Amino acid sequence: MSEIILRTTNLGKHYKDRWAARDINLEVHRGDVFGFLGPNGAGKSTSIRMILSLIKPTTGTVELFGHDLFTQRERALHNVAGIVEKPDFYLYLSAYRNMQIAGSLTLGTTPENIKIMETLETVGLAERALDKVKTFSHGMKQRLGIAQALLCDPLLIMLDEPTNGLDPQGMKEVRELITKLTNDRGITVFLSSHLLNEVEQVATRMAIINKGKMIVQGSVEELLKTNANKILIHAEPVRRAKSVVEKMEYVGGVAQTEDGIVAQIDPKHVPAVVKELVAAKCKVYSIQPKHSLEEYFLEKTTES
Repeated sequence: MSEIILRTTNLGKHYKDRWAARDINLEVHRGDVFGFLGPNGAGKSTSIRMILSLIKPTTGTVELFGHDLFTQRERALHNVAGIVEKPDFYLYLSAYRNMQIAGSLTLGTTPENIKIMETLETVGLAERALDKVKTFSHGMKQRLGIAQALLCDPLLIMLDEPTNGLDPQGMKEVRELITKLTNDRGITVFLSSHLLNEVEQVATRMAIINKGKMIVQGSVEELLKTNANKILIHAEPVRRAKSVVEKMEYVGGVAQTEDGIVAQIDPKHVPAVVKELVAAKCKVYSIQPKHSLEEYFLEKTTES
């Protein structure tokens, strides 16, 4: 079993008359790209702030690399870096100069030129090192923020909504960077987001939080298996198509939704289903799996 490098136990934060987060029990393994998912306002940023010791929790404990955060804070956070919400810069200074300043604050000394340039190369900004940050796009600023976090050579990096507000190209760049950090540098990435499609493409494990409470946690592959045979059929006329599908002995759980006909069908029987629909003079426009992360997320958050 892989090493657990982040563990929270009954972690919670109470503000006046409400819980922003409650009973958060996370286990992040070394090498994970861990997706921390939830709607806006679910308590993701609050949880991350507690884990990074930016705010004091009301209940619970945090353990990082085997060290208790509240009794061994310096040792616990030694190999950890994070960006909460969005990184800030001196916009009138160059990316290189911002890296110098951030490095001196983090490391206690100005990082060497080669270290700064190698880190900027990692995030794809080496060619813009001497440009003022005010000329950077939102996506470039996000990557520069990650570069600043990488200066201390962390083993765990925590990113709070790193693709929030980015255009599709910016999302792709950040997504590829996260994969690169894990595969090439062995960094464990804790990724908070409400953009499910982005997380689905990179995450290996995940937890879903809603209204301050954690709903589920585990391997992305294993969790999505629960809906592995759920199929969405778009065919017309709908009533006839539904009737045809319901009569098939290898089809179950047939239901009509706004999107089309949903049914439990083993993938090996899909060709036979299409054949029967066509034989019944139904027009089949599409058949697609329904075991996406979005489908699973909506199901779990609705239940909660």
